[in-house]
Amino acid sequence: MNVSRLAEETGISAGAVLTIIHEKLDMSKVSVRWVPRRLSPFQDTRRQYCQENLELLTEDPEHFFQRLVTREETWVYHRDPESKMESMQWKHKTSPHPKNFRVEKFAGKVMATFFWD
Repeated sequence: MNVSRLAEETGISAGAVLTIIHEKLDMSKVSVRWVPRRLSPFQDTRRQYCQENLELLTEDPEHFFQRLVTREETWVYHRDPESKMESMQWKHKTSPHPKNFRVEKFAGKVMATFFWD
């Protein structure tokens, strides 16, 4: 709702409405802050955990690191692709270049997760 409409509906001047809003209600008009995207529930939960960990770290750093458990994860593919050196072949000048295709999307993979403290 804008100031002129409030003034019209209440029957008081726009200046009086502004005075009430700014001085009596201690409000100000601000622009919306743009953010790249909204966090998913999982990302927001992760952000909250990070915030809690930062608070614990500032309160008692020594105790924090004694209780810390961390993890790392990586995808492990069922087929280990050849390196560039392993895939080199001899060919005649007139023969076409050999082709090597990427790992197919249907190749199996597993998530390897490591925890340590």
